[in-house]
Amino acid sequence: MAYDFQGTFTASQFKRLQTYIQNQVQLIDSRIAHLKVELERIGDLAFAYDAGGVPKAYANDPPTTYCGKLYGAYQALGGDVEYDLQVRKTSDPVFLLTGSETKPVQMVSNGEVLGGLGLNNATSAGLVQNLRNWVEGDLQRRRNSLERKIRRAIDYGEQLKAEINELVLLKKDIETEGSLGFYFAAIENLKNDRQYLAITNDEKNLDPHGKGAYAPEFPYMPGPKGTPAASYGRSRDGFVVPEQE
Repeated sequence: MAYDFQGTFTASQFKRLQTYIQNQVQLIDSRIAHLKVELERIGDLAFAYDAGGVPKAYANDPPTTYCGKLYGAYQALGGDVEYDLQVRKTSDPVFLLTGSETKPVQMVSNGEVLGGLGLNNATSAGLVQNLRNWVEGDLQRRRNSLERKIRRAIDYGEQLKAEINELVLLKKDIETEGSLGFYFAAIENLKNDRQYLAITNDEKNLDPHGKGAYAPEFPYMPGPKGTPAASYGRSRDGFVVPEQE
């Protein structure tokens, strides 16, 4: 794989990756523009819930968007948005409400009470199953498949927004955490730190292929002021070959 390294690499390996990334920066604006157009095509479908988790409102984009078309088809086929299509975004998750030492958790944030073991519902479950059997295929085609498409479309829209936000952040200045400049500066600081040996300074012995990136760390400093190296390794001054003075 191209640039197939993570936290352990040589300086010249990273330089190649840095050059590639810097060449791609010029494409960020075009990529953002494309993602925004795609987001407009997908559209959105949002629900608002009260404190008890009951839907109180929902908003849908025009019927020309993908979500709008799915929503219209769902309603046309008899789907009840308020009761059957209660979707949530990642910014509004369902979670367990906090309990205490004397009161265990009994409810989740959408208002549902946690059930216990042993529901003893075999009789009613069998009856309902028999009632549903002959319409199961119809429910699958008319409701379940559309619900899955709607949820996937909403999830896709959220991914598009997340990618747009990430790209905008990458273009910020070097002082902004999360920008490309911030990351490059952080790597440069680690490379210049002689105590941090995961990044090998290979200025003396160039190693752009990273052949010695995982060489063992020397417990001492070989060289003119120390014992010559008897094996390959990494020191505070970079990659060392055997018997190197």
